[in-house]
Amino acid sequence: MNYNNFVGFNGDKELLTKDFDTFDSEFKLRQLFLHLSNFVTNSICNFTKYEQKTFAKLPLKVAFESKINALLPKSNIKKQPRNRIFNLCINSTKIINNYTSLKAKKQIIVNNKNLLPAAKLISHCYINNKMQLLIDKNLLFHEFVLEKLRNLHKDKEVKDLGDSISIKQKDVCALKIYTSWKNIQRKNPNIENEVNHAIKVINKGEFNQVYLVYPKDNDFTRHIPVYVDELKYKNYQIKAIPYSLRSIIRKNI
Repeated sequence: MNYNNFVGFNGDKELLTKDFDTFDSEFKLRQLFLHLSNFVTNSICNFTKYEQKTFAKLPLKVAFESKINALLPKSNIKKQPRNRIFNLCINSTKIINNYTSLKAKKQIIVNNKNLLPAAKLISHCYINNKMQLLIDKNLLFHEFVLEKLRNLHKDKEVKDLGDSISIKQKDVCALKIYTSWKNIQRKNPNIENEVNHAIKVINKGEFNQVYLVYPKDNDFTRHIPVYVDELKYKNYQIKAIPYSLRSIIRKNI
């Protein structure tokens, strides 16, 4: 398996991005992952700002184990009062019992309301008796940019197109955005593939503005306009845009 496009952890091994921008320590890079993972796992679990800052001091494996423990019931349920209906979620009970028996040799049986969140998280990151969670970093960055744009352009139609994002407003030219987690060097940006996507989109006629968005880095702090001979007779705009992730750190200070 090629791990270059993934971030997260595989057992005790952490796959963190290379140092970039102000993310120059394990603590900050873990904090970045815990924040971004919320966009993908929000239906399963959500790390609060406090948890992101606290758990970032720990290896990611331990952070997720701590999150599971926080979601588990605080005590075992052995008996139910008479005349009380007990809704047992069998599948979730099996998942949690398997996990806790391997960890602490104890069984837990609780009702489905308390048990499902923990069971979902265990199923997501406890595989073959090992903790692991690897997420495509391009997906994480796409989701981060998408949420930011929706918050910034509440008066416009911001649509997730899967491979890209579009922003439309009445009587204003539509904008298409491609996101990619790639380290950009200003003198040699290496964005030929993305530019080719932009050329095809503009030639189709639906968009005449295409932005190529990447994480902001020390060598990539300003927009880079892109000009291509193939479009010289068209009214178009292609830009490589640095997008800052620093707000993740500022929010958790």
